[in-house]
Amino acid sequence: MGFTLARPALPTRARSLGGAAVLGLAALGCGIAAAAPAVAAPPEAAPIQAAQAKATEDAKPRVILTNDGEVDDMDSFIRYLYYANEFDTEGIVLTSSMYHWAGNGDDVAPFRWTGTEWISDYIDKYGEIYPNLVKHDADYPSPEELHSIYKIGNISNVHEMEEVTEGSELIVDRILADEPGPLYVLAWGGTNSLARALKSIEEEYSSSPEWPAMQAEISEKVVVYNILTQDNTLANYIKPAWPDVKIIDNQGAFWGFAYFWRNALPADQLDTLRGDWLGPNIVNDHGPLAYEYRTMRDGKPTPGDDQNNRWRPDQNTGFNVYDFLSEGDSPSFMYLLDFNGLRSSEDPTWGGWGGRFDTVSYGWKDAADQSPFVSSCGGGFIDPCKMYAQMRWLDELQNDFAARVDWGIADDYSEANHNPTARVAQGVDITAMPGSTVPLRAIVGDVDGDAVATSWWQYEDADTYAGTVEIVQSGNNGAVRFKVPTDAEPGQTIHLILEATDDGTPALTHYQRVVVTVG
Repeated sequence: MGFTLARPALPTRARSLGGAAVLGLAALGCGIAAAAPAVAAPPEAAPIQAAQAKATEDAKPRVILTNDGEVDDMDSFIRYLYYANEFDTEGIVLTSSMYHWAGNGDDVAPFRWTGTEWISDYIDKYGEIYPNLVKHDADYPSPEELHSIYKIGNISNVHEMEEVTEGSELIVDRILADEPGPLYVLAWGGTNSLARALKSIEEEYSSSPEWPAMQAEISEKVVVYNILTQDNTLANYIKPAWPDVKIIDNQGAFWGFAYFWRNALPADQLDTLRGDWLGPNIVNDHGPLAYEYRTMRDGKPTPGDDQNNRWRPDQNTGFNVYDFLSEGDSPSFMYLLDFNGLRSSEDPTWGGWGGRFDTVSYGWKDAADQSPFVSSCGGGFIDPCKMYAQMRWLDELQNDFAARVDWGIADDYSEANHNPTARVAQGVDITAMPGSTVPLRAIVGDVDGDAVATSWWQYEDADTYAGTVEIVQSGNNGAVRFKVPTDAEPGQTIHLILEATDDGTPALTHYQRVVVTVG
């Protein structure tokens, strides 16, 4: 299940189609199966949406990280390493962006370039805590495996996609691998290394009569989670040449977990991003990897990025020491963290820790959740409602991170907190007629023996039914009921969220999303 700690070498690709199958791809024209949620779902769990047919029950999301080495990428990478047990990480590729590039030693000078060694350094520090992490979950990948899949991509300049690099070739090999999809390519910087990979495939196979079927299968497999659009290769090559590749496009929601986080929620709702919380819970006395987590005024510069002065203790910008800096790229993998029970990767329009999205012609684009803290959603570059779609889960996802960091320093399982479990007796996909009453009963537990409190709420922004329902408590055992409104139309959905929170330190939450479809 999950990671194979001694992963075999990347497969060699067939060099021509000429009547032979492409090594690593399933038979041309066959569908691509999607990864199932990372936790074992109840038997009633819904299949993944039609475009991503369900694969094996124990599959984990196949992921390739691409990043440009900005300081927020570094922080996102640290968080990712603490959650690496939840993914099948198939590649870590350093790329460029409009904000960072390495130069070519000739006519292109480096710009805010932080080097190529920091990823290896962080993996080494992960290796120091790895013996503790595997005591909490044996599925954590070994540091040796992570080192083996770290490759340098297209870094010489912004938009550069002409050079075939080790990073682009790794992406090619993973696209052509005979493994169930989807393959999520997380674009923390530019998409140029992915563009080069797709261009290499096109150049090699487009003259074959099998090319249309092959391109269709690849387009079904590859899903790009795009943060901000940080070079022109998505618009100038990927979308025109590969119009059916699905893109989860986060253009504004991520700012809530990035540099503009103070605009996302009222000040009194941001405690877990303040230095008073981050210092003792993440940065200090929590091991060598967490120590590298960069915050405001922490006295830790970012080598190569001299323009970034956020680290200077004497700066006067309204931030306190250890205040949150940015993890603008973390929503890309938080979206896939289905162990929490929100099932967000089943359909991007459902929402979760990685934001919520509306369907558009090329996939999905970040959507706004109506924030209770603003009178109307104004749109624009800094949209508090788009930020709220990400940040409504702030305390739960931050406490979860703190627990993972504790795992790294806890040399015994009993010395850290672990998530409670929750399921719904009636199942998580229910069909009900208008006017009918739907009973729901929570079944919860906790491996640490902590007490678990439950609550239910309607996620109206995720509903396709445009009204509200009244959730009525049916007893003291987490049981509730609600009546399907009589004006609900067949096919409309109502999303009910069960929250089960333990009383451990830090308090951890497991959700169950129940999707009620009107019959």
